[in-house]
Amino acid sequence: MDIEIQFISTQVIKDMGREEKVEYVLKQVKENKIIVLEEGMSPIEESALIEATMEQVTKKFPGIEVSTLKERKDDGIREKLIRILGGNTGGLTVIGPSKIIKEIKKDPRHITMFASGIEEKKKKKK
Repeated sequence: MDIEIQFISTQVIKDMGREEKVEYVLKQVKENKIIVLEEGMSPIEESALIEATMEQVTKKFPGIEVSTLKERKDDGIREKLIRILGGNTGGLTVIGPSKIIKEIKKDPRHITMFASGIEEKKKKKK
């Protein structure tokens, strides 16, 4: 099976509330897509996403893997205030179904993700 990666612009989700954003992301991931959000999710949004995911875990949907790469600029009071209020000042978030994502490696400058497709057809037993 091919792996679909969807890059989502900030413009697509900027006017969504937290719950709407979580629902949007989960809908895409449940369709076995890896989502890359142009702007990183806030810690509050990530927590809401993980909580919503845990409520929906089944054998068919075992969960998600999330990794956020933040652009850290602690220079100004504006950036500090935005972070205190749970907002974003940059970065990106990668989210995918745990049955596809095999491993995520992260350091302050990049995210490396290893994924593999899902077998659509099971081997016939003889």
